[in-house]
Amino acid sequence: MKIGFITTYFYPFVGGAESNAYFLAKELAKNHEVHIFTSDRKNSLIIKKKEEKIGNIAVHRSKTLFRYHYYLVFYPSLVTNLLKYDLDIVHVHSLGFIWHDISIQIKKLFSPKTKFIITPHGPFMTLKNYPLWQKIVKFKVTKWISLTNKIYDKVIQVNPYQKEWLTKEYKFDKNKIVYLPNGIDKNLFKTTNKKNMIKKYNLKDKFIISYVGRLHKYKGIQDVIVTLSKTIKIKNNLQFIIIGQDAGYYKELLKSAKELGLEKNILFLTKTNNEEKNAILKISEIFIMPSEWEAFCISILEAMAKGNAIISTNTEGGKLLIKKNNGLLYNFGDTKTLEKYTQKLILKNKIRHTMQKNNIKKAKEFTWDKIALKLEEVYKQ
Repeated sequence: MKIGFITTYFYPFVGGAESNAYFLAKELAKNHEVHIFTSDRKNSLIIKKKEEKIGNIAVHRSKTLFRYHYYLVFYPSLVTNLLKYDLDIVHVHSLGFIWHDISIQIKKLFSPKTKFIITPHGPFMTLKNYPLWQKIVKFKVTKWISLTNKIYDKVIQVNPYQKEWLTKEYKFDKNKIVYLPNGIDKNLFKTTNKKNMIKKYNLKDKFIISYVGRLHKYKGIQDVIVTLSKTIKIKNNLQFIIIGQDAGYYKELLKSAKELGLEKNILFLTKTNNEEKNAILKISEIFIMPSEWEAFCISILEAMAKGNAIISTNTEGGKLLIKKNNGLLYNFGDTKTLEKYTQKLILKNKIRHTMQKNNIKKAKEFTWDKIALKLEEVYKQ
């Protein structure tokens, strides 16, 4: 098959949708012709090479003429790049990109035999509270999606809770929706060298709690910091390691840590690579995902693969991945319960160790090679 992915960002840029597109493309490219249609920049980083091969994947980057925040973007050569190739499948990643919708409708006019699939990953503008003008934008774009979504032959939900809002809010045909989760690289289960990281950050004899994700207010990291001021009293060798790029909230988090006297107990790693991240997750005992919203959360799955017990907010991704035997769920902003659960997993070694063992086993069900085979079957249908 000839397969095209449309994703606003792609490798070397990182994120949930980016990882999904990269690893699925990598697996599919072993047996199929795979093209990636994407933008050429993220924030101030511009990729000069517009056409390249990454392994067996053909990447076509369009010059970005305009972008406002995440969704409102314009790169006109996306259309011309799509029209160059006779594709069997065009698979769109993420919902709410009006320019993507316009581009694929043009592609449909010239390639009526091409089939179109979308993985929304999450709703358009997922959080609850927005200023009035943003609420108006959300209403207008939601209306646009409900009027244009008929172009898609299949809709992939990454967790079974998404069907409700896909059908009610965006009017997708429920008969077109199929469940296909995100995944992780099977290489995560290989032996990880921990010694260098322990030495580099002086982590010997430390009890590690970790977080991986962007530094943004909605991610809830501030709640973990608040609870640590009390939890540190029962575990004085506690170290909270925060891994992720700053999304404008780093200074606020650092200020909070200083005010609570936790500078020595919190380590911010805003610039790190996968090898270092995996090493931290390997020495970590507990992984906390305190986010207001997550559609799936690959970071939780990566932490599970590295043998962490999990504490997560009651998000769609949290409910999918976390059950009683491998972690604990709480409501976003409920710092009392977060504190209670953190202390429980610190003090009760047997419960924590059982969760860690169960998580390694469960994470093996979600590797990209297995997910790609299921996606291939969706394409063949």
